[in-house]
Amino acid sequence: MFDIFWSFEALLFLGCLPWYLVAWGIWLSLKHVQSLPAISSDGDRSYPKLSVIIAARNEADTVKNALKSVLAQKYPNLEIILVNDRSTDGTDEILAKLAEKDPRVSIHHVEELPSGWLGKVHAMHQGFFRSTGEWLLFTDADVHFEKGCIDRIIDVAERSSVDYLCVVPEVQARQSLLRALYTVSLSGFFLATRIWEVKNQKAFVGVGACGLVRRSQLAKSPGLSWLKMEVVDDLALAQLIWQTEGKLDVYWGRECVGVEWYPSLGDLIRGLEKNLFAGAQYQYWRAFLGINGILFVAVAPWLSILSGNWLLSLAAIGAFSGYWLAWISGDKAQGFGWLERLISPLLLFVIAWALACSTFRTWRQGGIQWRETFYSIAALRRGQRLKF
Repeated sequence: MFDIFWSFEALLFLGCLPWYLVAWGIWLSLKHVQSLPAISSDGDRSYPKLSVIIAARNEADTVKNALKSVLAQKYPNLEIILVNDRSTDGTDEILAKLAEKDPRVSIHHVEELPSGWLGKVHAMHQGFFRSTGEWLLFTDADVHFEKGCIDRIIDVAERSSVDYLCVVPEVQARQSLLRALYTVSLSGFFLATRIWEVKNQKAFVGVGACGLVRRSQLAKSPGLSWLKMEVVDDLALAQLIWQTEGKLDVYWGRECVGVEWYPSLGDLIRGLEKNLFAGAQYQYWRAFLGINGILFVAVAPWLSILSGNWLLSLAAIGAFSGYWLAWISGDKAQGFGWLERLISPLLLFVIAWALACSTFRTWRQGGIQWRETFYSIAALRRGQRLKF
């Protein structure tokens, strides 16, 4: 018969183990995913037509600088398709002014959202139908591309004969707290997607900032209309190509592709509202287990250190040390500082809080309110395509 104290100590020890798993995932991810390479100088280059598709809804604060970075690209066979999705803040006027002097740009205005579609996916779908490129680059209205970046992306895609290329952006944040929160969030993302297995075609990964798709491979799939109610559209698009046996690859985009994550902690929690509950498959019991699991993993090492049991303390210190050491080579991915890595374990509480808020608000409303449109929980469950 196990006494209560021994059982509690065993429970704390189990709570330390996930940190070793996370450290292993970080190490594998940083080892197997490389930085986007420079343009190859071997032989003659081809320049297949590329369609950059940008969906924008009320992005007046960010779209100007982001679009300027795309217009500055010198790729010789480029078209830029801007989809203004029912904007009411002057986004349409900004797009028109930036596009009027560049013949590579075309603008499509969405006046009404059809029933049964999420706005973002519908805008991507409209951009796709108006594109003519052999390659399709789906990106967002707050993403910045350094000069020559698109050349590099197409070059590596052509040389490696991939059908879907994900470039993980360098995320800028105004506060150390936000950078630390992104650090721990990215750690979980590594494990959830098994990003280190993408090159072996055993997993898939996608990000909204930079997802390059070969048109002919997308044509073999059910298409974007199959994803019309998928909240996590970037990962689902990668899954779509992966399921049709397309070849996938992934690179770090530091000093090539950049995006600001969120301007403040409050904006981050509000922004995660639609995504976190989707990660729980819109199931309340999954969300409940997730919230309590995150809290347990966050608390267990600290209680182990304070327990007075030297074996437990050693296990907890080893867990945190492994996590911190695994991030040492993280500069090639994001350039995280030592402070962000040091405090990031504490921010699991914020992730748990965001998931709890997302779950509670969805339950109270019976769905999610996103971009002035309400989507019922029943419709979201029916339309979810992403499966891990």
